[in-house]
Amino acid sequence: MKKKSKYQKNTAMSEDEIRAKFNTEDKARKYYEKKIWGSKPKCPFCGTLQVGIWKCGGKRNGWYKCYSRKCNKPFTVRMGTIMQCTRIPLRKWLLAEYYKVTARKGISSLELSKKLGVAYKTALFLHHRLGFAVDSGNFDYMLGGLDKVVQSDETYAGGRNKNRHADKKIDGSGPVRKGIVLGMVEQGGRKKAVVVSNVERDTILREINKHIRKNTLLATDEGKHYIGIQKQGYKHRTCNHSAKVWVNGKASTNSVESVWALLKRGFYGIYHKFSMKHLQKYVAESVFRLNEGQCKYLTMERIDAIIGYSIGKRLTYRDCVGYTEAVMVVPG
Repeated sequence: MKKKSKYQKNTAMSEDEIRAKFNTEDKARKYYEKKIWGSKPKCPFCGTLQVGIWKCGGKRNGWYKCYSRKCNKPFTVRMGTIMQCTRIPLRKWLLAEYYKVTARKGISSLELSKKLGVAYKTALFLHHRLGFAVDSGNFDYMLGGLDKVVQSDETYAGGRNKNRHADKKIDGSGPVRKGIVLGMVEQGGRKKAVVVSNVERDTILREINKHIRKNTLLATDEGKHYIGIQKQGYKHRTCNHSAKVWVNGKASTNSVESVWALLKRGFYGIYHKFSMKHLQKYVAESVFRLNEGQCKYLTMERIDAIIGYSIGKRLTYRDCVGYTEAVMVVPG
């Protein structure tokens, strides 16, 4: 007789549980303080531990002051993070991060505004700030190495010309006026994806050198922009997709194409449109779900990963809606 398998409880945290866990602003603040500072508050301006509760006009919850003579500035846990200069309650930030890591294909700003009870403009700005935070996960490590295989491929993001209104149709076909995304996946490891301006050989090789270690076996299709990659210090093997060859020994692009599957399901099912200005944030959010945001991690572990990426960055509303580039900053 076949033995029955034991029931395993779902480790994902429900919405009721996350709301009960952080039902007050004080609980959310203390959680952020623990994850960002550790056991003791730390000045985000000078980095000293010589800080204390700021008692200007009486005790103020969450406010601290640096007692270093050179600094002597008040601050909160928001300072020096993606949450700097925002009035959104911290418990709503945690809820937004919860929705980000549990919605497999993403969550729109409109849906986020209804769930958090904030204005659409507020939810849109919050959405882009979280996308800007996790984008750093694309750059703080390199893929591959000796005896490692990395798959590389490109995709185009943008609507089909036949679906556009008559006054918005464009001349040309294929990638015309579409965003180009280069994806890189280490077999059995992490994933990366970056927006590139074109698929010219110099552009692709520059990104590969930036994100992939030398002596890596690079698996690609037969794109002409990969010609000469061996001279850059990489091993190279291709799959002839036009001949219906999807696997060539260790070479395949199936894993990197799974990144495009998740990205485009979010495009068609959730967002319906990607702004070219914010495309990198949407791509970074999709890649985050395949790395730190996987279901094999506990819900709070996924939220902690977003909090970790939020430190040392700031995206202002002017940068978000305007035409200037946001940068990673550390106050001080």
